[in-house]
Amino acid sequence: LSTDANESGPLTSLEQAMMGGAAPEVRARVFGRYNAVAYLAGAIGALAGGGPELIREQIPNLPTDQRWLLVLTIAGAACVALTRRLSPAIDARAGRSTAPLRRSRKEVSRLALLFGLDAFAGGFVVSTFLVFWFGRRFGASAELMGLVLFCSGLLQALSSIASGWIATRIGLLTTMVFTHLPSNVLLILIPVMPTLGSATAMLLLRSTLSQMDVPARQAYVTALVDPEERTAAAAFTNTARYLVRPFGAASAGLLMQAVAVGAPFVVAGVLKSVYDVLVFARFRRVPLPGEHRGARSGP
Repeated sequence: LSTDANESGPLTSLEQAMMGGAAPEVRARVFGRYNAVAYLAGAIGALAGGGPELIREQIPNLPTDQRWLLVLTIAGAACVALTRRLSPAIDARAGRSTAPLRRSRKEVSRLALLFGLDAFAGGFVVSTFLVFWFGRRFGASAELMGLVLFCSGLLQALSSIASGWIATRIGLLTTMVFTHLPSNVLLILIPVMPTLGSATAMLLLRSTLSQMDVPARQAYVTALVDPEERTAAAAFTNTARYLVRPFGAASAGLLMQAVAVGAPFVVAGVLKSVYDVLVFARFRRVPLPGEHRGARSGP
């Protein structure tokens, strides 16, 4: 289980495998809308995170902040109810056993290693770190950072929609790499910004680009493998990301103590840039079976 707005937990692999059955010419846009909904909901949650304190000013007898975490449990129960209402037709291959990785095992293994590097780097700059760093450096309150993360989520939702549109025109791999690289530069620049306003602006500007690779990446995995391998491929690559990301967060703590409080921004940006270069160099000439002729995997 995970509290992330998107790519949260093992169920994500099943969702991605099902959506991978969309027609190649619309697959990227389907994943774009899928992530946009997640980012939008996460943005609303971030904004509501400061709500209990604000409401307590009017109603002093509200429960403690920790009890508001029970909202996660209630939301999870609502998701179970909604999932039970889905038609069996959502799984286009119901009744067929999904094969383990066969033809694409080697390529998926390489992708998993590279995705793991990206996730490890992302662990350095999770939302909790951002709230801590902005509070430590500029005295930003949790309420203000809730608003900032809300705006960030809105930008990520819009960029997810744009990502699906761009990927159908220039290709999945090209979208993954060339929207991600500039966001890494912006990430490195955040700790050198002199004021709260400029650092926040840099963070929000990065948010317009940083997650555009996600819909393209998810669509790329499902396009790379045979239809019966989609569930295994999604599970394999997602598991690699989930396994290493906590080590990034732990390493960020050590880095702050040993080097500088803002060092995780720089290390994350550099590692993510290395990931972009490696994934483009390795997969730019790998064909995507059945992909729409109007979109290319790379230049």
